[in-house]
Amino acid sequence: AKSKNRKMSAPTQLNMSDGPSKLKGKVLMISGCKDEQTSGDVGNVGAFGLPADVGPGGAGGACTNAMMATFYKNDDTPDIPECDMTWAQLLVEMRTSLEEKKFSQVPQLSASYQMHLSTKFHVKPPQAQRTKALLIGINYVGHNVGVLSGCHNDVRVMKQFIKSQGFTEGDRMKIMMDDGSSEMPTRANIEAAMKWLVSDVRSGDALFIHYSGHGSQVKDVSGDEKSGFDQTMVPVDYQKTGQIVDDWIFETLVQPLPEGANMFCVMDCCHSGSIMDLPFEIVVTPELAAQVATAEANGSLDQMVLEENPSFLAKYKKHKGVMMKIAGAAAAGAMVGTVGGPVGMCMGCLAGITAVACCYKDEAKELGKDVHRDVQASRVV
Repeated sequence: AKSKNRKMSAPTQLNMSDGPSKLKGKVLMISGCKDEQTSGDVGNVGAFGLPADVGPGGAGGACTNAMMATFYKNDDTPDIPECDMTWAQLLVEMRTSLEEKKFSQVPQLSASYQMHLSTKFHVKPPQAQRTKALLIGINYVGHNVGVLSGCHNDVRVMKQFIKSQGFTEGDRMKIMMDDGSSEMPTRANIEAAMKWLVSDVRSGDALFIHYSGHGSQVKDVSGDEKSGFDQTMVPVDYQKTGQIVDDWIFETLVQPLPEGANMFCVMDCCHSGSIMDLPFEIVVTPELAAQVATAEANGSLDQMVLEENPSFLAKYKKHKGVMMKIAGAAAAGAMVGTVGGPVGMCMGCLAGITAVACCYKDEAKELGKDVHRDVQASRVV
């Protein structure tokens, strides 16, 4: 639920000839807390000192508003976000903002590649061409338990922010809220929207996804999570349809991205540290904040990098061979299918995956069993 109320080692160079390097697209995710933590639903976001023009005010998520407080702090231009900072600066300032408001949750950055913390923050990278965005806010209106108050506001303030960063409304921005007028964030609709987000992705695209709602955990029955639990998103109809598991999110949003595509995600929910199962991560501990300050002072910030995510490595090593073949075949099929436009790309990708499944039946079957077990564990009994 979204509640109402590691120390970083010395930088190391990983062997990138193996699993993580097979992910072609660049994915970055900021999560509101570690897997074992809950994330706050704030009754009055005015405590974060945001300008009146930034969003609707009222309630909101602690993670979303800590991020906005980091960007909107220039008194001379209070309604214009100041985003000229490194990822390290963003993370440390978000942690500081949360601590000042007495929130114990610790923001976390995860990535599909071993990014340096000195990298400049961008929602839309300078070289990006097309944009596409999905924003989901669930207050669980009408539920007997677990009702939230700020998730719709989070979506509205995040929409305003990404528009200031080059994203546009229209048919390439989808809003989902249980507010009676937007598309309802049911499990089926969210899963369809995630597939829509990556359906026509190509090199040079900048994708964005923001989720504000409940996050939870279910028992990991496939044995590939170090904690023993899979992280989940909780759709508005979870009591009937179940939850959306991190394994499915990874396979749907991360694996299909081609080289040159970028995705930035903000997950403002509980238990969200590894909700996308990305291979690299870093937690903003006090020790990390001190290391960042020292590195900035002596010019060595570019030596600080994200660390391996042990859960991803366990999962990848178990199914390494077939996952590599599937990713390669899907990419090749999509490339061949470009002559037929978006439909051709989808058909080519599907043909590539099908070919691998037919040629490597045993490995593909075992991977499918693990994913099926995790997904079934998330469904309502």
